[in-house]
Amino acid sequence: MPDEPVKPEPKPHHHRRISWGTAIERDLPGARYGLVLVLLLVTFIFMASGPTGTWVPLVTVILQGATLLAALAASEASRRLVRVSVVVVVLGLASGIASVVNDTSNTRGLTAILSILLVGVAPAAIAASMYRKRTVDVHTVLGAICIYVFIGMFFAFAFVAIGALGSGPFFVQESNATTADYLYFSFVTLTTVGYGDLTAADGLGRAVAVFDALLGQIYLVTVLALLVSQLGRGRSARNTED
Repeated sequence: MPDEPVKPEPKPHHHRRISWGTAIERDLPGARYGLVLVLLLVTFIFMASGPTGTWVPLVTVILQGATLLAALAASEASRRLVRVSVVVVVLGLASGIASVVNDTSNTRGLTAILSILLVGVAPAAIAASMYRKRTVDVHTVLGAICIYVFIGMFFAFAFVAIGALGSGPFFVQESNATTADYLYFSFVTLTTVGYGDLTAADGLGRAVAVFDALLGQIYLVTVLALLVSQLGRGRSARNTED
């Protein structure tokens, strides 16, 4: 009997990933995460300036959406994750528009929850990219710094959500806290500066604040410190070879 034709083995499935700025990255290492840091700085300055008005959540969501998409592009995230993130950005924009039309504690709380998702996806995508890369360079260190800033913003919106959806004020000292107050409290807690001028009033806020402080310190003394030390060793090894 004639031999049956050999069927080709199916190729392993790989998630298609977006690729942006490859040529720029070759000429200027770390440029893509540098752009993410610039967008994070713009978002931080806007939030820390203490703007007031029903339009503030909408502008904040726009800045966060742009930062998230830039982080996904820099991390070469899978197209599936990008599609899911675009859906979250659209929902965030819709919630921001709802806050402009009808500014209530519920709409502010919903916008804050969607903001948590927006700033929570980016660190995961950056960490996955760093794991795939498995080399420590300027690109990796800049990505790690981006993650640290994203963590601070993540907890800031967590505090906003707790304050908006809770039964009482979030802070003991301030009954009408602004976004700037929450952002300030988050980064002061993350860095364990602990000025004490703002403190959480209830148990949930205090528990999240403690977790914020623990995560910030653990990240600094382990992940970021290890990456910076490995970057120095890599440069020393290259100089020795030369």
